Amino acid sequence: MKKRILAVVCACALTVSMLMGCGGKEESGGSGGDGGDTIKIGTLYPLTGDVASIGQNIMRGVEFAVDEINEKGGIDGKQIEIVQGDSAGDTKTGMAEAERLITQENVVAILGAYQSSVTEVVAQVTERYQVPLLTAISTADSLTESGYQYFFRLAPTNSMFLRDMIQSVVDFSGQNPEVKAGSIAVCADNTLLGQETAEWAKYFAEEQGIEYLGEVLYTKGAADLSSEVVQLKDLNPDVLVVDNYISDGILLTKTMAEQGYKPGIMIGKATAYIDPSYIPAVGNACNGIVTAAEFNPGTKGKEISDAFEKEYEVAMNGHSAEAYTAVWVLKTAIEEAGKADREAIKDALTNVKIEGSFPGGEEIILPYDTIEFSNMDMNGQEHTNTNGGATLTILQIQNGEYKTVWPLEIADAELQYPASYE
Repeated sequence: MKKRILAVVCACALTVSMLMGCGGKEESGGSGGDGGDTIKIGTLYPLTGDVASIGQNIMRGVEFAVDEINEKGGIDGKQIEIVQGDSAGDTKTGMAEAERLITQENVVAILGAYQSSVTEVVAQVTERYQVPLLTAISTADSLTESGYQYFFRLAPTNSMFLRDMIQSVVDFSGQNPEVKAGSIAVCADNTLLGQETAEWAKYFAEEQGIEYLGEVLYTKGAADLSSEVVQLKDLNPDVLVVDNYISDGILLTKTMAEQGYKPGIMIGKATAYIDPSYIPAVGNACNGIVTAAEFNPGTKGKEISDAFEKEYEVAMNGHSAEAYTAVWVLKTAIEEAGKADREAIKDALTNVKIEGSFPGGEEIILPYDTIEFSNMDMNGQEHTNTNGGATLTILQIQNGEYKTVWPLEIADAELQYPASYE
C-alpha cells in the first residue's frame, strides 16, 4: 500500500512553563480543524523515550487505517490529516502536547495515549477544552471512573484483562488436572497501572478461590530486577501474573532465565509480551510464556493483518490492531456527526453502535463484534463511555510463535505446561 498519510510531526520541545502559560484558562477549543479539503486528527503516543518502539508500532496501525480511508475517498470526500504528538512517555510532556494539538494545530479529536498515567493527565486537558479523546489502548479502570464526558475508551479495562486472565488459568486447570492454579503472585511496576493490576489480580483470584500470595512492585525502567526475581522465587506461586512495559519485560525475562526461575504458568497482561521486539530480544527464554492479547490474526482480520505485515514487515499485534480500529471508529463518528465539529463528534461517539462491521463493510478485527461506548457498573464502580463488550484472547509463545490457547473453544493449540522457557 502506497503511503499517502498527511502527517505533521511535532518536534517535542515544549516545556512545562509553556504548558502553564497556555493551560490555565478553561475554555472550549472551538469546532476544530475541518481545514478545507482535510480533517485534522491528533495522535499522542510515545515516539521517543523508553517505550518509543511501542508508540511507533501503534502509529503503524493509525497510518494503515488512514491510508485505507483516504484511498477510499476519505470522510465525506475530505482526506484525514494526522497531526502527530509525542508524549515521550512523560505526563508533563503529554499535557503540553495535548495543549499544542488543540490550541495550535486545531485538531477535531485526539487518539491516545499509551501509558494510562499519561492518558489520565491528557484527559484532563481534553475535558477542559471539550475535545474528544479516544484511547485505543490505555487500560487503567480509573480512567473511565472519573466521569469525563469527552473521554472514550475502546480498549478493555484493567479489570477486564485480569478477569479473563484469571478465568483462563482456571479453565486450563479444569481442562488438564496437571495444571496447578492454586496460588497467584504479581510482578509489575509501581505505577497507577501496575498497582491496579495487583489489586484486580487479588480481587479475581479470591473470587475464584485462588490464594493470592502478594505482589512484587518495582520502579518503571529499572536497571536491575535481580532482587525482585529472588522475591518471586520465595513466594513460589503456581501462576505468576506480570504487567511490564517492554524494557522491563525483557529485563525480567532475562533475569528469570539467569536465576533459573520457571513458574508453571507466567501470564502477561499484553504490554511487553506482545511487542514485536520482545521475542527477538529474549530468544528461547520466552517459550511457554502466556499473554493476554487484544488481537490474534488467526481468528479474525487475517486479510488486513497480512496486508499490514507486507507493508511494514512486522506482524500486526494488539496495539496496532486497536489503533487501526480506533481510526475507523472515529471515522464512523465523524460521518454520523455530519461535520468535523468537536461537540458533534463527541455526541456521535456517545451514541455510536457498530456491530460486526463498519458502515462501509470493513470487519471489526478485534475479538468481539460490537463497539459501543456506554455508562455501566463494573465490579461496583460506575464507568463512563467505556466499551463494555470488549474481550480478549490468551496466547502462548510456542517455538517462538504466538498460538491461541484461550478461549478454549477457539484455541488453535493446547497449553504447553509447565512452561519450558527454553
